[in-house]
Amino acid sequence: MPATPATAKQRFFSAAVSDPGKVRDHNEDRVWADDMRGCFAVIDGMGGHAAGEQAAQIALERIRVRLERQTDAVEQRVREAITIANNAIHEAAQSKPEWNGMACVLTVAVIDNGFATVGHVGDSRLYKLRNGSINKITRDHSPVGEREDAGELTEIEAMAHPRRNEVFRDVGSQLHSPDDPDFIEIQRIPFERDSALLLCSDGLSDVLPSDQILEIVQGRAGDRWDAVRTLIEAANDHSKDNVSAVLVEGEAFGGSKRKQPASLVGPNFYRWAYLVVGLLLGVFGVIAGIRWFVTPAAPRVPTSIAVAEAGSISAALDRALPGDTVVLAPGVFHETVHLKSDVDLVARQPHESTLEGGIIANGVTRSRVEGLRIRAEEIGVSVNDSNVAISRCEVSGARSAGVQFTGSSLGALSASSVHDNAGPGVSVTGNAAPEIENNSVIGNGTQPGNLHPGLDLESSVKTRVTGNVFLSNGAEAVWVKTADPAIAERNYFTAGGKADKRAGVKVVGAKP
Repeated sequence: MPATPATAKQRFFSAAVSDPGKVRDHNEDRVWADDMRGCFAVIDGMGGHAAGEQAAQIALERIRVRLERQTDAVEQRVREAITIANNAIHEAAQSKPEWNGMACVLTVAVIDNGFATVGHVGDSRLYKLRNGSINKITRDHSPVGEREDAGELTEIEAMAHPRRNEVFRDVGSQLHSPDDPDFIEIQRIPFERDSALLLCSDGLSDVLPSDQILEIVQGRAGDRWDAVRTLIEAANDHSKDNVSAVLVEGEAFGGSKRKQPASLVGPNFYRWAYLVVGLLLGVFGVIAGIRWFVTPAAPRVPTSIAVAEAGSISAALDRALPGDTVVLAPGVFHETVHLKSDVDLVARQPHESTLEGGIIANGVTRSRVEGLRIRAEEIGVSVNDSNVAISRCEVSGARSAGVQFTGSSLGALSASSVHDNAGPGVSVTGNAAPEIENNSVIGNGTQPGNLHPGLDLESSVKTRVTGNVFLSNGAEAVWVKTADPAIAERNYFTAGGKADKRAGVKVVGAKP
């Protein structure tokens, strides 16, 4: 009997990580995961250092804007998002000689009503995992990929082929329309409750065969962050490229671990069961009668709530419902903001909305803060026992830490500038384990007699810190509770204007 696709109420959980790897000193990959809207992407830039990163960033921004606007059919949205990104990259490439020819490859997935709509260009990939098996859904748009799909090369032979990095489709090298042939590959596949999707760049798929990917993901089912980190680490042992992965697990992936309560199997079980069944039948009868007269409400579509400069962010958050996004107009806002679970807070134009006050997240299950300039008093952003993703923000002026993760917080701090805070730029304590990636942490903790590092990492849980730039902080760039060589290897430290990793990290134990 064929599997029934999941319903619109299906729950899924994602983890997304992009790593520069052990060879390159920059990251041309970008990843995106939005569980509330069911949107996921892996983007791999091409065209050299600055150009590749620029292409990937343009693609990410354009795709997010289009897919977050949930109008039209899903396939049309995906086609338009990729085409808008393509044409924006092509236009930007004409503006600077060093960007000439830049492009990217990408894979996008939108989960909706039990199906995943996949948009794909190039040689990034999407795998589907279910019932102990793994299937490559996308086709590699490359000479080697075509031969592998045709059975002329085995997977291992294709991975070792000298031309494996060549592609004949990309996003950005020429102008396109959404329905152009031989541009966007679109597929729509069932996404069941017990399945998982893995989107990845070729930095992972070129070095890890599918059976090893399956072993890693299946063996860590239910712990998606551990699975993604393990995939990245395994790929980095062999890859010379950036490595990126987005894992999306259905709520029953790996099997249910729930057990029936012991109280239900005692000697009176059947007596009570008959009583309960009788009551339920009566209730169902009443419900069936009501349904003749009551029309079911249509599913709610998440909305955006705009806040003008003179408006109240807190009031907008109060009336926001799960899945909504509060969007700030350019201007200055004077208040302390308390985040709300499953509600995002973003600036309409990055760095043109200034919050003169802090942001507090306490017990927030999921939220995103993006594009704000935060001029704090005590702490810029305080995240406690919460899962908050902070990206493209600027945080300065705090008497204490610029950004602080405490308790058992998760989430991320990425692509942000944390500077000129009296305490450490970023503080991570307790059992917090946020991803700290691709930030600039500059000029923090410089008060004479009270010097602090750019990052004070005292968490008892290993935290991923990669691709950050630390410059001119009061003490060492990073204080750590326990030694972690990866921090020195995967971040950038400067002294006197020159790269200097020798004194970048100091092991201080629980307290400096």
